[in-house]
Amino acid sequence: MKTPQSNKPGADEPTRTVLRLIGSFAAPVAIYLVAWELVARLILPGVAEGGREFVINLFSVLIPFVGVLASVYLAGTRAGRLLGGGVMTVFFLYLYVSSGVVFSWLPVALTLGGVVLAVAVARYCPTMKPDLGDAFG
Repeated sequence: MKTPQSNKPGADEPTRTVLRLIGSFAAPVAIYLVAWELVARLILPGVAEGGREFVINLFSVLIPFVGVLASVYLAGTRAGRLLGGGVMTVFFLYLYVSSGVVFSWLPVALTLGGVVLAVAVARYCPTMKPDLGDAFG
């Protein structure tokens, strides 16, 4: 049995909006988890012992930066900054505190620095239209 297709242009807009919203929530977390796994398996084994701390610190800034910018791309500048920055910050702090490794403020500062850098650069990031911030008020 065939399902009827809607002839109206824009009839799938609510579905697309919900998918973009879900994606903008999930993108920072998914990128964070996958990117750190890739860094740990592919990049860190090839780095000399002396440069390992530098590489970890560099990716502590770059991975949250990319995660928030992915959210900005999906949700738009205004909504992406709020969703991506908020989700990345809460998720990272939850992981950091729950791991029991609260020995240094450096990982927290680097991750939050990556989030802040992404929020500042977000205005130059290409986005899908319309901004979800306009859709939800």
